[in-house]
Amino acid sequence: MKRPAYRFLPDIALADVAFAAKADSPGGLFEACAKALTEVMVDRRSVRPVVEKRLKMKTSDIDGLLYDFLTQLIVLKDVDSLLFKSFEVHVSRDGRSLVCDMKGDTIDRENHRLRNDVKAVTMHMFGVKHEGGVWRATVVLDI
Repeated sequence: MKRPAYRFLPDIALADVAFAAKADSPGGLFEACAKALTEVMVDRRSVRPVVEKRLKMKTSDIDGLLYDFLTQLIVLKDVDSLLFKSFEVHVSRDGRSLVCDMKGDTIDRENHRLRNDVKAVTMHMFGVKHEGGVWRATVVLDI
C-alpha cells in the first residue's frame, strides 16, 4: 500500500491539528490535503463510497483555491452531513480553478469511526509552495 502524501505536525497548537502534504502535481496536492482533512474527522476506511459529488471552484490564486476547497469540504460535512473517502482533483494550469470528483457517505454515527469535529481551516502557517518539482502545503485546522 502506498504511504500517504501527508503527515501530521504535532506541537503546532493546542486546539488545532496541523498537517503538511506534498505531491508531484497541484491536483495530487489537493487530494492529499483532502484525505488528511478527512482523516482528522473520521477513519476514512469506515466511509463507504456510495454518494458521488462534483465540486467546481474558481478563485484568484492557488493558495485561495486550496483554502476554499478545504473549507467547502467542511461545509459539506456541517450542512449536508457528508464525508468523503476518495478525491480526484484536476487543478487548472494557472492554479485558479479546479474540478473535484468525490465519493463518500452520509455521516452515520454507528458505522463511521468519527474523530474530531473540524470547525475551520485557519490562516496560521497556511500556504502552498512549488519547489524542485514538488508541490507542498501546510494546513492548520481549528477543531
